Amino acid sequence: MAELSPKSPRRSQESIPFWRDIRILGVLAQIAFVILFLLAAGWLLGNVVQNLDTLGENQFLCRDGSSSLRCAFDWLRLDAAFDISETLIDYDPSDPYGRALVVGVLNTVRVTVIGIILATLLGTFAGIARLSDNWLVNSVAKWYVDLFRNTPLLVQLFFIFFGVILVFPAIREAIQPFGLPLYLSQRGINLAWPVVMPSWPVWLAFIVLGIIQAQVLWVFLGRREERTGKESNRALWAVLSFLLVVVVGWFVTSANAESQGMLVPNSLRVRDFRDVEDVMVRRLGLASLGEFDVALDTGQLSQDTVDNSAFSVCAIEDSPAEPNLTAEFRGSSIPYTIAERAGRPDEATEAYAAGECEIFTANLAVLAAERNLLENPNDHLIITVPETPLRIDIPRIEGLNFTGGLKLSPNFAAILLGLVLYTGAFIAEIVRAGIQSVAKGQTEAARALGLSESQRLRLVVLPQALRVIIPPMTSQYLNLAKNSSLAIAVGFPDLWSTAFTTLNQSGRAVQVFVLVMAFYLTLSLSISFLLNWYNRRIALVER
Repeated sequence: MAELSPKSPRRSQESIPFWRDIRILGVLAQIAFVILFLLAAGWLLGNVVQNLDTLGENQFLCRDGSSSLRCAFDWLRLDAAFDISETLIDYDPSDPYGRALVVGVLNTVRVTVIGIILATLLGTFAGIARLSDNWLVNSVAKWYVDLFRNTPLLVQLFFIFFGVILVFPAIREAIQPFGLPLYLSQRGINLAWPVVMPSWPVWLAFIVLGIIQAQVLWVFLGRREERTGKESNRALWAVLSFLLVVVVGWFVTSANAESQGMLVPNSLRVRDFRDVEDVMVRRLGLASLGEFDVALDTGQLSQDTVDNSAFSVCAIEDSPAEPNLTAEFRGSSIPYTIAERAGRPDEATEAYAAGECEIFTANLAVLAAERNLLENPNDHLIITVPETPLRIDIPRIEGLNFTGGLKLSPNFAAILLGLVLYTGAFIAEIVRAGIQSVAKGQTEAARALGLSESQRLRLVVLPQALRVIIPPMTSQYLNLAKNSSLAIAVGFPDLWSTAFTTLNQSGRAVQVFVLVMAFYLTLSLSISFLLNWYNRRIALVER
């Protein structure tokens, strides 16, 4: 075997010093990184331990008076002793800190979820408008995007809260745009809102049945198109079949729903709900209630006469019976007033028995039980009130505030509107870029097939643009979730606002920050997981 020459590759490779060997240097670099990481982690841990020692043992007090690390979160059971202006669940200052933080979590989730939905709709609309050939539409969208993308969110929140919402007129002069059931006042935004009635689950079954039928019809017509080669407008027939089932289900459910009623004295001479209209006609001195609006406008009826003739109603707070009855009254132009809105059935019954109201409306089972507790039950009748699966609760002024419908407080309206407008501007640019990323040939092919502009956008462009839109959209959703912590600037009690009050009162700084960071981390990871899953579903599959 021939000996290796001094200049052979093998001899030169063996002669490389270790400090110049890439493989050895890579291993040494990894070892150095691990050492530096451990040193940094040790320093941080030591700093935390030192700070905890400085704070004292009261940070880890146990219920038996001792101090231990395992009791770091026992303070969550102590009374919070502070009020929260807006809650989605029942809350009282005597509740523990843990429940107060849960209230803050729910408020943050509420702002985030609604904000993501509205910002997506606004951003998509604005992004499409940015590509419009109409100069006015394009310019308005461009100015909106430039304005909100280039000004700080905190400044926008202050302007919306102090410069817009708080300068709305008083309740009596509330703004009602275009005559819609929407009122803008210093107390916030009040708008009509659907209320689910007890018969809703039955109608929901019809809705599900309609969806299934529409899908089956869609598949059937699609196969027939493949077999015959003739287009049958599947979308139209699927929608019509769905609406047919839903409408039939509405009338069937309404005709068989008998869960709501009203308790009236025999002296009112009402034996059936239709008799209520006859009683009001006699009180007002009209031929029919169809003349009510005309008589009021012409001065034939004075407002005092209407107020004195109106039915006084007792109801249970947050009960579906009130919007159900008032919707029937409004539909028949029957004037009414809510004399008592009690927290419990027995309180409403006491008001009814004391003569504070003529009508007590509630669930039929509740009315039957409460009627037996009256002094003379036979002097009172239970009348069934017509019911539909959904009722629209219209806001109306009672005393010094609005009742009914959905109420958005000034604080909630400000943070929600600010987040939607700010995030929607960024989403608009993402949507615009995504649409422009679709090859021009796709648009030309869609037009060659005879598709309309809306069909081209909905069926060809947007499905392809989503592959470009979703990744950066994830970042905007995460930004919206984290920016919701600015709600403290406008006084909305989100998690950070509630946690800040908790920190000041309890003194548990470390634990509070750990809980807040854990929540925002969980929220962000959840949003990322959902959007990453959807992004994988729509991604192109290559062979």
